[in-house]
Amino acid sequence: MNESNLLSQVGGESVVQQVINKITDAIVSGELKPGDRLPPELELISAMHVSRNTLRAAIQTLRAYGVLEVRRPEGTFVCERFSPQMITPMLYSIILAKEDSYRDLIGLRRIIDMGISKLVIAQGLSEEETAELERLYAELVEQLMAEEPNIEKIVAADLRFHDGVARATHNELAVMFNDFILNLTGESRHRTIERIYEENDRDYLVKVHRQHLDALEGKPGSDIDAALEFSYFYWKDSFSF
Repeated sequence: MNESNLLSQVGGESVVQQVINKITDAIVSGELKPGDRLPPELELISAMHVSRNTLRAAIQTLRAYGVLEVRRPEGTFVCERFSPQMITPMLYSIILAKEDSYRDLIGLRRIIDMGISKLVIAQGLSEEETAELERLYAELVEQLMAEEPNIEKIVAADLRFHDGVARATHNELAVMFNDFILNLTGESRHRTIERIYEENDRDYLVKVHRQHLDALEGKPGSDIDAALEFSYFYWKDSFSF
């Protein structure tokens, strides 16, 4: 590991934040890799010219975010897998900070849905992935068209479909952001489906998922931008209280 960047003096704004920034930059740049052990505490303190309390505060913050883990007595290590803790504190803090945060949530969902879908389209679907998404779509349609529809089962089938799309990216971070959005929008999706059934428009849900899947599969005449925007027709109004 090249220690010249990580093991250098910090300064400026918040010293704790500076230490956090240096450690995360070392991870992003590949200087520190998943599973790597950080240099010993005293070495970091000496190289960065910070106090023990400052270093420990920075490491504790990164532990809370799921970036680092302490294994006693071995030391402090970079976590080997992505963790929802890496993104959810930041996103929740943004959402809770504004009274009209639902507008930001609508925009965030658009960004994530579009990014995931375009990544899948750019990479292409294998035969196995296409078959799996078609199976998830068929399960959703079966629930939607049941003689006695169960809203909970429909919501669950809808979430499985979108989870399947995210997993087709082969990108753990994309799956994690998608999971966060699915969890955060669960109640609003539930309200949306209830409203659709009240208006006897279940064909709408069948159609929007078919359009989405056709676009992912690259079928002639499909348009992912139009498909996703159409899919928000009812949902975006579920926040009008």
